[in-house]
Amino acid sequence: MQVLADLLQRVPVARESRMSAAGFAVWVCWQENLDPAVPQTLQDYGGMSMASDRDQSLWFFFSADALLALARLAVWGKFNTIAASITAFPAKLVLGSRRELGLEVETLLSGQSILSGRNLEIWLHPKLREHGESLPGLVFQEKPAQQGMAKVSWAGVTADPRLPYTSSQGWYAILRPLGNPLDKLFQAGWRSMFGNLEDALKRQKLKYLLHENFVIIQVENLRQLRGLLREFFGIFEKAKNDQTGYWPCVSAVVDRRGLNFNNELPNKVGLKWENLTPDYPYMSYRNAYLLGEGFAIYDIRSAGEQVNMDSWCNINLEDSAAEQHAVPIVMPGRLMPGRGAGCFYCGMGDHPAGQCPTLRLPADEVGSRQDLAHLSFDDINEAFAGLDIALTELGTIGYTSVQSTDPKAGALVRALFGINAASQARMAPRIWLTKAKDYPRCLEDEPQPKDASPVWDLFEQFTLAGVDKLAKLEKEIQSAVQRFPRDGRLRTLLGFCRISKGDTNSALSCFKDGAALTHSSLVQAWNEYLHARALEMLGRHADAFEQYGNVQRIIPSWTDVSYRQLVCKVKLGFGEHTLEQIRGLIAAEPHYFNRCLIDPELERGHLLILSTLYPLWVEAAGSTDPEKIKLKEIGEQVEAWFPSDHPTALHFAEPLARLRRLADIKNYVACLQLREGRPQLEKELAETLQKAVETLQERYKRYLVILQAVRDEASWFPFPNLLVVFNREFNECAGIINWAFTSNFKEAEVYKKALTHTDEVEDRLHDLKKRLKFLRMVRDTTLFVLTMGKTFFWVELISLLLCFLLVPGIIYFGEKIGLKWLQEMLAGQLWEIQQVLVIIITVMSAGIAALRSTLIFEKRRDKLIEEAKAQRERAQQVRLESIRQRRRTELETRKKEHEQDLKL
Repeated sequence: MQVLADLLQRVPVARESRMSAAGFAVWVCWQENLDPAVPQTLQDYGGMSMASDRDQSLWFFFSADALLALARLAVWGKFNTIAASITAFPAKLVLGSRRELGLEVETLLSGQSILSGRNLEIWLHPKLREHGESLPGLVFQEKPAQQGMAKVSWAGVTADPRLPYTSSQGWYAILRPLGNPLDKLFQAGWRSMFGNLEDALKRQKLKYLLHENFVIIQVENLRQLRGLLREFFGIFEKAKNDQTGYWPCVSAVVDRRGLNFNNELPNKVGLKWENLTPDYPYMSYRNAYLLGEGFAIYDIRSAGEQVNMDSWCNINLEDSAAEQHAVPIVMPGRLMPGRGAGCFYCGMGDHPAGQCPTLRLPADEVGSRQDLAHLSFDDINEAFAGLDIALTELGTIGYTSVQSTDPKAGALVRALFGINAASQARMAPRIWLTKAKDYPRCLEDEPQPKDASPVWDLFEQFTLAGVDKLAKLEKEIQSAVQRFPRDGRLRTLLGFCRISKGDTNSALSCFKDGAALTHSSLVQAWNEYLHARALEMLGRHADAFEQYGNVQRIIPSWTDVSYRQLVCKVKLGFGEHTLEQIRGLIAAEPHYFNRCLIDPELERGHLLILSTLYPLWVEAAGSTDPEKIKLKEIGEQVEAWFPSDHPTALHFAEPLARLRRLADIKNYVACLQLREGRPQLEKELAETLQKAVETLQERYKRYLVILQAVRDEASWFPFPNLLVVFNREFNECAGIINWAFTSNFKEAEVYKKALTHTDEVEDRLHDLKKRLKFLRMVRDTTLFVLTMGKTFFWVELISLLLCFLLVPGIIYFGEKIGLKWLQEMLAGQLWEIQQVLVIIITVMSAGIAALRSTLIFEKRRDKLIEEAKAQRERAQQVRLESIRQRRRTELETRKKEHEQDLKL
């Protein structure tokens, strides 16, 4: 027994319904093997296979053609054995937001079960029977339900085998080549393409008409339609690979109902052929899903727009389709110029040039490329949706509104207005007042003072004037042109005025005259650029392409000109030929990737460009996860080497945070900036670490020099008991420095530990220096006193000995040596004179000792310090030699033990 619920479980569930269509479900159950005629017949009559199992399948029909298919099977069953049970009942097809197909069935019907018999049996729901009452050849009769079937008034059907029961399905395929029929390239390319197409039409025996370069093909059934589309894609793919026989064509497939096979058909299908995307046929969602497997479906409008099963979409072969491989950007249809002429200034299609918001924006508010690079694709889609709502509710005021209420939409609006900034009137003052020779450098230079030309007052009036005042302003500008015929700026302003009035043809000569009446290469190139832009907006894309080439010859570095040439090619329908150039432009300026995503003027090639950009995005996005890992490693490295409050850690915190933010942004430019910024940061960190290690090593060397100086200063001190605290701090400081010199600073843990010890070492060295001042004072005082005392002792001693020897000698031998007067004076006052001499000698000795000590103190002190240092070094050498000797002894002992072991 087959259970319908088992099949319904295989059908995806559309959680968010985007569109739906009422129709009929056909539940087929069989035993053993099913006759291939059954699924083939259901498919030929427009059935969509929703789910299948080994002994049952579920189909959906958009229309009552399900009855015709069952009638055909009923006739077939009279002459052939079909062991199957078929039940038809109402159902609703639901298309989810992610294009998943769901099927909604009444609860009463979804719980059915059935046991298929040996013959063909058909049960029709009463609602389906109502649609068949008017069909000739069909007879309905009440039919009892099997056990397990829903309790409704089921009916059987009997079909007259003499009737054909032809399906109401049928289509017209319409093909139109792009370009000017008078162009030689068009004639050669289209002749080659049509020759290949005509061969395919003859092979499939399809009727077609050729009228004014429109090819109209009549398609009778679904099998023919599938074959024709596969031939179509095969022809175009082969022509593209051939490089010579390709010519872009737009095409559409429309239902045959209500239309006649004649030359007027292209005008009745409701399509603007000049705005269609080439190489991707247009058809309704209903017909696209009828094609079944092997075909991919593309949306051509925003997901937020009102769509139904009869709305237009694009298709492609599933094998070569990029639908699953396209950058996920959905642009609101109202922004695309396909709905109107498009704005000269910003390129968007929801307003004319005279109402463009850019007319009242300052030049300083040109959209930042970086702002858009910081928006992920989801943010861009969300911003587009918000902008679409704002424009629907407020009109062009919505552009200003979203900038103040939604930062993401504001960044998107600035980027949209920045795409064609060079062609906007707000750029005129900057370009007229700059000394720069190229664009966009003129936007960065400080503008020069204004001259006395009337163009400035007239320009201010232009920016404030409404559309109704432009005619009067145009007359004033023309009057100024007559008074100042050599001022090319007035001609340019007159061109802008006519653009805003909608008279683009007249603006051409204004921009041409503006270019001729200037001596600045930049202003000349800019006027030539405006001339090319006007040609582009007039639809003269080939002429605009050549004119942009003239601009590029004047300023070769102006990349926006190359971009405009690519846009012209896309508008001409040669989007396929621009793909390599777009990749090259993006390679040189990655920000053009985002521009291609949001540029509304690329509507004709938007699908193709999104598909082309997808591999670039995948390649860039593929590097995000490895870069995140490396960023994490850099962060861990910084954390491992430096404390969180260290200046180096704080220095790297900001670029690390910026790169981490970029890593979370789903944007091509952000990925490239991450991929370029991370190695630079890594290189900077490596250089910083190397420099930091060298700096710290030098720092500890300086600490060692200071400590050695402290040690040398304190090496000769006469009172060791006063050095207890000093020695303790000295030893602790020396221990840290010794550890540092025996450690590898190139290890993060060691470096960080050594770095944390620097404050402690500096504090201890500071304390040691303070204590050293006291010790130095005590030491120097002691040394000075000892030196002075020693000198005083010997001078005093020698002087006293001389005094005690000379005075008695004079008394006894004075007469003999002619000093009788001195002898007589000393003999009477010997004791008093001796006392005076002792005092004089003592004072003299003290003075001599002080003078001598002062003169030799520093030399004496340095000598003592050097001796102490030499003694310490000798002791150290003895200690090191002792250690070496002990190691040599141990080595010899082990060597002898090893030799003895070898002998044994």
